[in-house]
Amino acid sequence: MICIPSLDTKFRGGMKMIRRGFCSAFFVALLSAVSAFAQHHKTSQATINIRDYCDPASFDAAVGPDTCVRDTSLGLITFTGFVTELNADKSVGAWRFAPGQLRVSEGATLELHNLGGETHTFTEVKRFGGGFVDFLNVASGNPVPAPECARMVDGSLVPQPPSDDNIFIPAGGSATLPLEHEVTARYQCCIHPWMRITITPKDQHHEEIH
Repeated sequence: MICIPSLDTKFRGGMKMIRRGFCSAFFVALLSAVSAFAQHHKTSQATINIRDYCDPASFDAAVGPDTCVRDTSLGLITFTGFVTELNADKSVGAWRFAPGQLRVSEGATLELHNLGGETHTFTEVKRFGGGFVDFLNVASGNPVPAPECARMVDGSLVPQPPSDDNIFIPAGGSATLPLEHEVTARYQCCIHPWMRITITPKDQHHEEIH
């Protein structure tokens, strides 16, 4: 005897195949949506290296003990050389944030690494200006300190206290800074005020900022 499937059996089998196909398609679509969401909201990271080439012996002699703590096998600049270049150029090229400009996604995280021998600050400012060391302000052509860096007390510059927007990073130290900016942000060192960086959202162009 030959068994012929009834129409009802065929219908149920077809519905099962449709359901399997629908579930597979839904699963693929769900994975694609999750992947796209994760890609869109992924937090990017950017590294900023803080550099200087201070000579421990001459800097400590001129400024004080432990002013400069670093391995000089890669080179050094004496305190006299530092001052000579600063007076001539209003900056010292080896004292810098690298890079000096950066474009990042919204919500990015900055990894800050002090590869130099001196303490530096990474301070957000509304406008670039001087720091809290008057001698370096004048020599670099920044006589007016940025208020985020220093305040005047009884005729003397006093550093602003450390905060989330005014990070002090010792030689060899690191810090992490989450960015929540939708506009260009400006950061400088409040000790060496020519050390500057502008950080711009990826959908904007860099600004020429003074």
